[in-house]
Amino acid sequence: MLTPTVRSVMTPAPKVIEAQADTATAHALMEELDVRHLPVMDRDRLVGVLSERDLRGARAFLDHAPGVLGPVVGDLCSRNLLVVGPDDPLDEAANTMADRKVGAALVVQGVELVGIMTCVDVCRGLTTLVGKLRALSEGK
Repeated sequence: MLTPTVRSVMTPAPKVIEAQADTATAHALMEELDVRHLPVMDRDRLVGVLSERDLRGARAFLDHAPGVLGPVVGDLCSRNLLVVGPDDPLDEAANTMADRKVGAALVVQGVELVGIMTCVDVCRGLTTLVGKLRALSEGK
């Protein structure tokens, strides 16, 4: 059986947010897209990943300061990125995510962001793989 790759579970061409965007905009975009992670770009360069957790403190501040847009995303995002390639073995990438206790890996090919792989993506990939293995063991 072939080893599944990051490409098989990643979310391709993820929406991104600019490092200079305000917190209120980031929060609205994450809600609109129903995501918990956004890659952060500074012009055409990947500089971080913004998580729902990063926004928690800023959200509490915004709730008490109506009309304030909050700090910029670049000041809140994690810059300690986990970067993987689309053809990396899925098990190795997922294991690294677990070891580093991160909820998302950014998928880069060359210098281009081509996807994001979250824990949710890995879980969905796992259920697909288990389903295929079950079908094989049952002779279907």
